[in-house]
Amino acid sequence: MGDGPEGLYTLTAPTGTGKTLALLHFALRHCLRNGKQRIIIVLPFLTLAEQNAEIYENIVSDVLIDHSQSDLPDEARELAARWSAPVIITTSVRFFEALFSDRPADCRKLHHIADSVVVFDEAQSLPVNLTTSTLRAVNELCSRYHTTMVFSTATQPDFAARKDLDWTPREIIPENKKMFAALRRTEIEWRLDRKTPLETVAEEMSPLDSVCTIVNLRRHARQIADALYQSCPENTVFFLTTDLCPAHRSRQIEIIRQRLHEGKPCRVVATQCIEAGVDLDFKTVYRALAPLDAIIQAAGRCNRNGRDQMGRVIVFCPEDSRRLYPDDWYNNAAITVQEMSPPFSIHDPDNIREYYQRLFDGSSDKKTLTEAIDARSFAQTAAQYKLIDNAGVQIIVPYAEKRELYKSISKQLREQGADAGILKEAASITLTCFDKNLDIYAEEIPVARRNRVRFDGQTAGSRVYLFRPQYEEYYSAEMGLHLPQGEEFDGIW
Repeated sequence: MGDGPEGLYTLTAPTGTGKTLALLHFALRHCLRNGKQRIIIVLPFLTLAEQNAEIYENIVSDVLIDHSQSDLPDEARELAARWSAPVIITTSVRFFEALFSDRPADCRKLHHIADSVVVFDEAQSLPVNLTTSTLRAVNELCSRYHTTMVFSTATQPDFAARKDLDWTPREIIPENKKMFAALRRTEIEWRLDRKTPLETVAEEMSPLDSVCTIVNLRRHARQIADALYQSCPENTVFFLTTDLCPAHRSRQIEIIRQRLHEGKPCRVVATQCIEAGVDLDFKTVYRALAPLDAIIQAAGRCNRNGRDQMGRVIVFCPEDSRRLYPDDWYNNAAITVQEMSPPFSIHDPDNIREYYQRLFDGSSDKKTLTEAIDARSFAQTAAQYKLIDNAGVQIIVPYAEKRELYKSISKQLREQGADAGILKEAASITLTCFDKNLDIYAEEIPVARRNRVRFDGQTAGSRVYLFRPQYEEYYSAEMGLHLPQGEEFDGIW
């Protein structure tokens, strides 16, 4: 299919079928046949970008890895990469927000999207309230700027169900339904007729040696992990959320993968950060009720390598008097799954199509964005088009295995202030925090003097924080960042 004409494509195939390399193969063939200038790989998460970069760098040279450091003023950011490299790996925030940006630093690379092959992996991650505007821009790139775009996922959204959108891609694997049937590796147990206490999930996990539970809220992950730490032998329980900095998560995943390979007991509690592109293989997976694409991604961590015995996936409704989902859209998507009256096969593309048709029925982009686009307001459009609505603030954390880096970064930030160079160096020990009480435990670092911008006599804040020394204990080897107060925001990651 890489020898086909330029335009819009989809690649729909089950998890664990080698889409990462297949996409590169398609893109390379397409460049040769159609004279394209470069390949741009767009991924929803920074961790995925780094993981794929390791694979692609062994095959092609001159790979540019480009991602943004959010919430810094223009003067504190490095000049944007021009994307003149033959292969670029970037994040969906960096790629799609640039298409709607009014900032020169973001727009300088846009001309290099023309006459390229753009591969958007994990396409189901596109926010529903930005879908129409985003895909109209994609159609424009394909029809007017000789761009070929590929939307790849195991759970291909039926964007054609959007009434306000023209969406007619070519499918790279038209017979994908046969592939889904042939590669079914799990049996699904739907436990939706009752609420399941989180303590019960922990009790059921305890005697199992290869098990992962994925929940929607970090609060739920902590509850299950706390119970397991008390009931299971030491070094057999692992916690994976974005309360762990990237270096910490990477190390945990490395340990988990090694233990699974060696057949050692391994019990993992995680949020969605484990679902997309993390190559782990458990015998049993528990998944709190969620959007169908999240359930399918979770099932992709179960019997991933195709053992003789089917993997076991249990979908359950957590018992909790508080809210169960991070936002209204997530709640609506989970309800849509319930309305499809399980049990049904998550391995059937027809069921996936029906789910998206139900989900997209009557949906539209957020009104403030469409009004800004209709008014041709560049500033308002840029302000309203955000893939992540609440970006929180950045905090540098004292992860034990990067202690020397933490000391060095802390010294530089306190002496010089925050700038893009230091923050790039600190990326592996930086995480996003939403806690409203953060000011109690950490201090905001001023923007570096040479980059300061003043408004009404005030210095623009960097939104970058360092722990006050007496509170560094609130970042632990087991649970990462866990402040004792707040939890007003309990995000999905």
